[in-house]
Amino acid sequence: MAGRIVDLRREIDKLQADLVHIDGVLKLYGLEPAEIPNKGRMPVRSAYFGRNELSRRCRDALREKGSIRADDVAVQAMRDKGMDPEADRKTRADFIRRILVSLHDLRKAGMVDKIGHGRGVRWTAKEQMAADQD
Repeated sequence: MAGRIVDLRREIDKLQADLVHIDGVLKLYGLEPAEIPNKGRMPVRSAYFGRNELSRRCRDALREKGSIRADDVAVQAMRDKGMDPEADRKTRADFIRRILVSLHDLRKAGMVDKIGHGRGVRWTAKEQMAADQD
């Protein structure tokens, strides 16, 4: 069974990489991949986070700071859980990935806006952006 799990994880990694390439091609043709409906995703539980903890952490950080980066939220979460974000890069990368999923879900719900692309992307709450424009 353990071997099968390893094989399936490899397949998932390959499919996720393929999806990134497909998204890139769609953007070349002026399409926004996030606007294309999908079949949904199956949430993958984490031993580190409780139900809705990640989206709650993101919303709290947005209220506190106005704009955030996923890495900043991940570092704080690791420190809160007694982990060293500098020493455990693999767990940090997993936290960042999970936080980005939560932020994208909040974006789909119309609660946050994404500013920029790539590693420097920042996220702001919709209310914060309206207050900044006034």
